Amino acid sequence: EAEYQKIVDIADQELNKTGLIALIKLQRIYERVQESASSKEHNHFRDMNQELALIALPKSRDWAHEQFVEKEKNYIWKYKKTDEDGDTWYLEKDSGLIVPGLPSKTFDSFTEKEVIEAGYNPDMYDKKEVE
Repeated sequence: EAEYQKIVDIADQELNKTGLIALIKLQRIYERVQESASSKEHNHFRDMNQELALIALPKSRDWAHEQFVEKEKNYIWKYKKTDEDGDTWYLEKDSGLIVPGLPSKTFDSFTEKEVIEAGYNPDMYDKKEVE
């Protein structure tokens, strides 16, 4: 969402300067997005030429948002196997870290991205979507 909004803001600034949409304007938008990108974003923006153009163009912007901006869903993550005592383990937050834990009265929820970044394989867990 943040990357999408950065592209929209830059595109609106560029397109409002003349009101003309041309290949040169799209190139300038691409260059400005690259210039404003953090080192983490830089490689991602470099590889998204078509997506960037579709987000930049006002007529395709809503469609592009639906296609390219992933809505992160939260899930409760239950390990598919049980331990030697037959207990089921869930991912939970403990001291700021995502760790396996036995079920309690409340369940922590995480996005798939958070689970992967914490070093877990989402395929090893059953997940239940939460709102």
